[in-house]
Amino acid sequence: MPNRIVQSKTDRSVTFGAWQSLGNSVAAENLARQGFDWIVIDTQHGSIEWEQVAGVIQGIDGSGVGALIRTGWNSPRLIMRALDLGAIGVVVPMISTTEDAVRARDAARYPPAGNRSFGPIRRYYSLDAAPPEVAVLLMIETAEGLHNVEAIAATPGIDGLFIGPADLALSLGLPLTAIFDRTVLAAVDRIVAACQKNGIIAGAASFHEESARELLNRGVTLLTLGSDLGYMLRGSRQDIEFMSQFRKSQSIEVPRK
Repeated sequence: MPNRIVQSKTDRSVTFGAWQSLGNSVAAENLARQGFDWIVIDTQHGSIEWEQVAGVIQGIDGSGVGALIRTGWNSPRLIMRALDLGAIGVVVPMISTTEDAVRARDAARYPPAGNRSFGPIRRYYSLDAAPPEVAVLLMIETAEGLHNVEAIAATPGIDGLFIGPADLALSLGLPLTAIFDRTVLAAVDRIVAACQKNGIIAGAASFHEESARELLNRGVTLLTLGSDLGYMLRGSRQDIEFMSQFRKSQSIEVPRK
């Protein structure tokens, strides 16, 4: 099966995904069945432990959708482990220099393109067959990463950059909520331009529909729209609001004597 993320570089399509932050394979399976192009398993900030990752990937795979893994750090061990367990790609956080980019890329590519060791657990393939394509997406979310973004984007062997708007805002000395600040939006434009110049994917995380539209209008072509936890909380809030309104409508005022 072609890698949907890698393929989008060629056909220039926009792809959408969601964050999986809970370590439950059934929840992952149901999220993947909703129609997203891919799901990101968040092992950096999510509650997923590594012993749960294989089952979560299986739940996503069973729905016919590919699983990306956001690793906890730019660690070759974590990157190789994610791919061995069947992820179609990795989202590597806190990339600030070309050295960081090369380190992540090398861990995801077999020699001679990198230094990944051979040991797939789930997506097994023979030594005489071409290994499946995997996507390498590098997160730009620091002031240093923004400063070096043109060089990072030009690193051979990477598939795209992924903007972390909240951390980028903090690194630029702005509040966490300043995702629409003109400084952050100018940074988004700079990152997208670097991606376009090098023919790679411009990815980002959105927080709601307004931010999603803003990022898409600025040229982002790979976008997360929400998370399993966020969808659960949103649905429960709607029901709590219904419950509250019902109770108010049923209240009876006792007439005063």
